[in-house]
Amino acid sequence: MRIMAASGIMGYGFSEEAFRRGLDLGVEMVGCDAGSMDPGPYNLGTATPFVSAQAARRDLALMLKGAVHNKVPLIIGSAGGGGADPQFAWTRDMALEIAHEKDLSFRLATIGAEPTKAFLKAKTAAGKTAPLGPIADLTDETIDANARCVAMMGVEPLQAALDDGAEVIIAGRCSDAAIYAALPLMKGHDAGLAWHLGKIIECGAQVVEPRSGQDSIVGFLGDGYFEVEPGHPDKRCTRTRVAAHTLYENPSPSEIKGPSGVLDSANAEFEQINERTVRVSGSRFRPADVYTVKLEGVQRMGFRSVFVAGVRDPILIPQFQEFTEACRERATNDLCAIGIDPDCFTLNFRIYGQHAVMGSRESAPDMAPPNELCVVADVIADTEENSRAVLAKVRYSLLHTDFPGRLCISGNLAFPFSPSDVSVGEVFDFNIWHTVELDDPLEPFTISIEDVT
Repeated sequence: MRIMAASGIMGYGFSEEAFRRGLDLGVEMVGCDAGSMDPGPYNLGTATPFVSAQAARRDLALMLKGAVHNKVPLIIGSAGGGGADPQFAWTRDMALEIAHEKDLSFRLATIGAEPTKAFLKAKTAAGKTAPLGPIADLTDETIDANARCVAMMGVEPLQAALDDGAEVIIAGRCSDAAIYAALPLMKGHDAGLAWHLGKIIECGAQVVEPRSGQDSIVGFLGDGYFEVEPGHPDKRCTRTRVAAHTLYENPSPSEIKGPSGVLDSANAEFEQINERTVRVSGSRFRPADVYTVKLEGVQRMGFRSVFVAGVRDPILIPQFQEFTEACRERATNDLCAIGIDPDCFTLNFRIYGQHAVMGSRESAPDMAPPNELCVVADVIADTEENSRAVLAKVRYSLLHTDFPGRLCISGNLAFPFSPSDVSVGEVFDFNIWHTVELDDPLEPFTISIEDVT
């Protein structure tokens, strides 16, 4: 059985040559992940995509046309970025427009992945939720504070849609590997191999050389093994890249947990069977005793404003950390004078060139002072107006507060933009990062079927 991942993310692009070649190889399904939580909580909170509409539409049009004309299913997972209801609705509307323009007909399934707060509270009361990592247990208060939450579906909702005759599936938040494991498992292929293949091709051509952007990749499930090869004829898969991707985004070197069980790759073997193709065998799947799915939810934190500035003053740079704290105190006092309570905002300075990336985990803290710094002032306040007011006072303080040895009157910051202050908009933070035990793998998901003509 051959399946193809068109791209690692819908909207990241792929070459038409690679995609057409994959179809010509006789693939039995086309899939594409369309989302991630890697960009952070904002896109889930606002239910907006993190790729442009132009880019997403181009990719979706090629996939729809190719899948429909070749009579193979197309599965889009985590539609619209985070798989929230408005995000996959955006994707559905785009698919309908393309179908009308291209004169395409197909049975479309959409799968919602937003559980209700009542559902979450009932599961929590029953002791069926658990934190993922060192965070607090889920509570009614946390759920009430939540702005939007998604559940990450496994293969079962996708399989239910396929059983209903779906030819195109646009799914909400979805396990990346489930997109590609759903159909092979329905056809009786080995679970360990199906899940491992899904893991390898979930990010498209990330396992190929040379890496020149995203592209299509083809997987073949055989008897006791699977193979992966690039769609593009000028690229190749290598043992190192395929094996490394088994570890990608995974805390364990040999176990990858999913809703229905664990993919065990401890005994997997990776073989370079020709210049372009890698064969994998030995993967195993251990079914879970309890079926769980991951929950991802965000809460509103306020409104953000930022500015970026450069510092080149050789007298200021060695004492810049202390200087920013003096500026923080001055700005706070000035803000109190105009009636802005310090409790209504937070202020962070990110000083690039002085451990802004690693912070306290910096392995080389005693490096020589740099010639220049980049400072990002980051304000989060209860309202957008207060956010901008705080940032304005912070900017003034950085420009005009004295420091030991100062020779310049002012102007010790270099602003690359005018206006310097930028309102970023609403700010969100993850407040639900838990698992929930399901009595039925379809329990929090809603499947709708329609015929597109």
